[in-house]
Amino acid sequence: MSTNVVVTGAAHGIGAAIAANFLAHGKTVLLVDINADLLRLTVASLQQQYPDAVAVGFVADLSTLIGIESVVSKCLDLFHDLDCLVNNAADQTVGSVFCTDEVQWSRTMFVNVTCPFLLVKGLIALLEQSKGSVVNIGSLVANQPIPGRVAYDVSKAAIAGLTRALAVDLGHLGIRVNAIAPGHIMTNGADAWRSTYSAEEQLIFPSSYALGRVGHTDEVAKAVVFLASDSATFITGITLPVDGGMSVLCPETAVFNAVKLAKENPTVFASQE
Repeated sequence: MSTNVVVTGAAHGIGAAIAANFLAHGKTVLLVDINADLLRLTVASLQQQYPDAVAVGFVADLSTLIGIESVVSKCLDLFHDLDCLVNNAADQTVGSVFCTDEVQWSRTMFVNVTCPFLLVKGLIALLEQSKGSVVNIGSLVANQPIPGRVAYDVSKAAIAGLTRALAVDLGHLGIRVNAIAPGHIMTNGADAWRSTYSAEEQLIFPSSYALGRVGHTDEVAKAVVFLASDSATFITGITLPVDGGMSVLCPETAVFNAVKLAKENPTVFASQE
């Protein structure tokens, strides 16, 4: 059985957590990222944490064809087969339809949709060799768009469609293709969460989730490892929500929860004038 895995956008956050979980299962992981310095630190940390596994860093700009081709070439040189390709790298350009220009739109679509497509296409032979799988990282915004992020919202909807189409195209080769749709995740940990969001926001975000809290990177990573494992050999073409129940909670309930929080925490929600 193949033990080789590729994770893009792996220098921090969800990508680094995914790489760590695969390393914990004894996989050899190729971590791909554009940030060379951060990637170097992440690989060194993971290799120290999991000395019996192999973590390899590879710097590539996945907003370019050359960068994508370099990842494919590296995989072909490094591996004879591939257990899992995790398409996690993403462009999160913010902007509504009123201020998003063609360049911003094209870049987001290229990184978030075209890149995963081309990586899968280039690595089919390795994936077929091991009857491996692909896990794309989508988002709950595919079905519940966030205002002012038109390109990102649409790209994540496209990821869900790409996942289904690739599952149909590649199923006869024994290659499975699935996706994860995370909710709001503490991407860089609790400290970064507290420094990024106001006290009001820290209270409001969990009120939209059935579980009453936001998620952690390790929770997304474990779902990815499951979809890539022998426990999911008859699962393909799905997008698995890992969102604490946000996608099923009635919006009115979230509003009522927020109002209740405001009443219970009048000092926190006091007007800042």
